[in-house]
Amino acid sequence: MKLLRDYQGLDIRLTEERLAHILNYPELANMEYAISETLQNPEQVRVSRTDKNVILYCR
Repeated sequence: MKLLRDYQGLDIRLTEERLAHILNYPELANMEYAISETLQNPEQVRVSRTDKNVILYCR
């Protein structure tokens, strides 16, 4: 598990399972480096429609 930090200084836990899920999308393959960048400089931050406990960071 990786520990990353978002733009507000909050710690984000990135498990191997979640990382694999993210990188499974064809447009995100080989873009692991962009995850930290997105957390630190998101263009949009929103709450998931399906799980109110999940925050989505988008670029």
